[in-house]
Amino acid sequence: AIDWLSRPSSDIGRVFGGRPVAVLGASPGPFGTLMSQAAWLPVLRALGAAPWFGARVMVTRAGDAFDAEGRLIDADTRRRLTAFVAGF
Repeated sequence: AIDWLSRPSSDIGRVFGGRPVAVLGASPGPFGTLMSQAAWLPVLRALGAAPWFGARVMVTRAGDAFDAEGRLIDADTRRRLTAFVAGF
């Protein structure tokens, strides 16, 4: 989660500077998370963070990947997410 609005600009470097970050997402359609991830990368760079590009996770059709309680039920997505986290 990103929260910089509540911080003075003098804190940005201390909070984000050089920190490794990974971007992943889920969307109901095929392209929402792709566009969102692409939009966040310049923001993270401007904040001085260090985006990790070792892998990508884009969960499309999220309504099928998660149950009503928000638990991940799609085995392929779970496998990809596990590999993503291990690589990060």
